[in-house]
Amino acid sequence: MTSDDPKLIVASNRGPVSWERDGDGYRAERGAGGLVSALGDAMAGGDDTWISLALDDVDREIAAQHEGEAFETETDRGTYRLRLLDVGDRLDPHYNVVSNRLLWFTLHQLWGAPYEPWGAGWSDPWFHGYTSVNDTMAVAVIAAADEDSEIHLQDYHLLTAGRTIRAELPNAAMLHYVHTPWVGPEYLRMLPDRISDGIIRGLLASDMVAFSSPDWAESFRRCAVDFLGATVQGETVVLDDVETVVADFVLGVDPEALEAAADNDAVRSAADEIHAQRAGRRLLLRADRTDLSKNILRGLLAFEQLLERHPEHRDRVWHLALVNPSRQDVPEYVEYLEACQKVADRIRERFGEHTLEFAVGGDFPRVLAAYRSYDVLLTNPVIDGTNLVAKEGAVLNQTNGAMVLSRTAGATHVMGEDALLINPYDVEDQADALQQALTMDGEQRSTRAKGLREAAVRGRPSDWLMAQRARLSSIVHGR
Repeated sequence: MTSDDPKLIVASNRGPVSWERDGDGYRAERGAGGLVSALGDAMAGGDDTWISLALDDVDREIAAQHEGEAFETETDRGTYRLRLLDVGDRLDPHYNVVSNRLLWFTLHQLWGAPYEPWGAGWSDPWFHGYTSVNDTMAVAVIAAADEDSEIHLQDYHLLTAGRTIRAELPNAAMLHYVHTPWVGPEYLRMLPDRISDGIIRGLLASDMVAFSSPDWAESFRRCAVDFLGATVQGETVVLDDVETVVADFVLGVDPEALEAAADNDAVRSAADEIHAQRAGRRLLLRADRTDLSKNILRGLLAFEQLLERHPEHRDRVWHLALVNPSRQDVPEYVEYLEACQKVADRIRERFGEHTLEFAVGGDFPRVLAAYRSYDVLLTNPVIDGTNLVAKEGAVLNQTNGAMVLSRTAGATHVMGEDALLINPYDVEDQADALQQALTMDGEQRSTRAKGLREAAVRGRPSDWLMAQRARLSSIVHGR
């Protein structure tokens, strides 16, 4: 970014800063997560503003201190200009009911038809939770913007905000980046028409809608045609004579930042512990949130089947599963984690405690250390938008580790040539791929690992953001 770039306003559900109480005050640190990794450096310093929601009690206390107005806060990774919005009791229906259940389950194809989705009790959370919070976010964006600002809306939590912003700022340069997958019209029809219509129209209010894969961009274009009668001209969707470019921008990782994050005593200590635990065995790693879309359960079943079919691995392979609890306010997520733990217990009972460690927590230094030394990385999501785990692992790994990757992962678009691709629903296929990964010869492992590393840094965050801003500028100036 340069001083000549327009002021950037980012709006997202979660902001770039997390606070902890520290005596009579608060300690601010740059937050975690893929979005912060992608935008954190670009948004630090300057006049750019990041608007987000207050998601916990400490956030709400900080928001109250500033009475909803913009403020600056200094972190260990730079100073941010923020606006933190407390939406009160609307947060739960917005976040847990609509965003993390109705929309997440739909966009990741997680519904268990014919019983789900149930389709009852959706209207109130949609209108008085989700769209209401989106309107509140839109009002804050409008207040922060001027005629030369550039507005970037982020992800599936804010799918209807663009329409409200566009009504007040008809000439604003605005894009919406959706970090999740997108489904075709056949699956989107599981949502009520009022919801699917609202999110498609909300996205088309932007000058550009962006996804991480061309597959998701094409699915969205199909939805616009099928649901609203729009037409498509190349990448552009035309509705009521208004044009919206629907494009894809691959998001990779910053290798220098990742190496810096892994260069500390905590990671080195964790690496020593992992080295002692594996005791000369091959390391099969998975590192994921316990999200239903991450497909942890089938991955465990595939490992169990690998040990059944190939007993030679029973004392020679150690499976380390580092999982971070996700959305434990949603009943399905609680039940899923319990199911995963039961299968992990069964594997240990059958093949020995030393065979598998199923660690539930948020030990990021241990994840980074395990990336360094895995022999096989298993990333088998049912479907996902980007899959930064695959890219982080490929960059940090120092042992020419192989990768087993779902053909429906967002990363497959750039990493599929060198990963071992699997059907995420087929446990036997995954077990076969694990066997292939563990028995791959050294030359092939080296060649594939090099290709994976090169693919992982395509679209590093600075390039990813710059490409979007350049494309948006060309669209706006070409009106």
